[in-house]
Amino acid sequence: MGDHGPPYQHMMQLMAPAMNDASPVNQTLTTVTAVSTQAKEEELEPDDEQSVAEDKKLEYVYCGIDWKPFLPTALVSSTVAGAICVFLIQIPIICRATGMREVALYTTFGVLFLITLGCMMYTINADPGLSRRTRNVSHDIEEGLPQRAHKSRQYDHPIRRYDHYCKWVNNVIGLLNHREFILMVGGLIAIALLGVLMDLWVAILLAEEGSLDAEVAVALHLGYSVALLAVAGPIMKIHFGLISRNELAQEWRSNQHYVANNTSKGDNVYVEELSDDEFNEIFDRGEFIYDKNRNPFDHGFARNCLNFWCKPRWPADSSGNF
Repeated sequence: MGDHGPPYQHMMQLMAPAMNDASPVNQTLTTVTAVSTQAKEEELEPDDEQSVAEDKKLEYVYCGIDWKPFLPTALVSSTVAGAICVFLIQIPIICRATGMREVALYTTFGVLFLITLGCMMYTINADPGLSRRTRNVSHDIEEGLPQRAHKSRQYDHPIRRYDHYCKWVNNVIGLLNHREFILMVGGLIAIALLGVLMDLWVAILLAEEGSLDAEVAVALHLGYSVALLAVAGPIMKIHFGLISRNELAQEWRSNQHYVANNTSKGDNVYVEELSDDEFNEIFDRGEFIYDKNRNPFDHGFARNCLNFWCKPRWPADSSGNF
């Protein structure tokens, strides 16, 4: 069997769409489609390949300073700055122009920002689900790791239900912070969408008033909202597909559930059994196919989503194998 890593030199990454159990032959195979390079970098930074990791470190070194550790601070501070702008400029202007009650908008956006920032801080600082040696725990390291556990260079112990390493929170996303990570990304998307709509509306109102200082602040906030949407949108698109198939990003990255047709070995061939040249050629054509039969955790869209959001994760004996 060939030992293929995902071809990081390509400019596009693959994502399989959600499964539909009602379609013919249960749709065990779904064609892979392309998503943006930004999402690829967020999801697929190889946490277990030291040489590639060293190369990626150089991407954040400017003037001899490694800026990567400051990304979580930049994420939190930009979100707080955006909230201040909304509370001090956009909401008062909209309420003054429409007669809406400020308390309603302050409450709505306050709850949205608090939930997003709360999930953000938790995701940054949380134990992602370390497999420690403890009493009366079925996933004791000496007894063998759970099937979906994975080792990260960031921690001494493997992570249960390891998904990926996120540079924006500088933490692994695993069993105990995966849902909070999704809520954080969803909150950022909501903030960005509402921010774009509010900024365009306020810009029209300010054009009539001629307030230069407020116009500059709104223009900067609009740029921030568009950039935030461009970053968080593709990430959420990837995770929607992964959750709907109950596939972890680490499994996706290593092509565990993907096959190809029209190969030198025939159809429905596991991609890791292909030669390097054929693997890369089929990858370039975007013809990797998700095979539901290779994923024992895929129980259909509805149950996959239910398990993700409702399955208990906090019991000490939770292995993450669901």
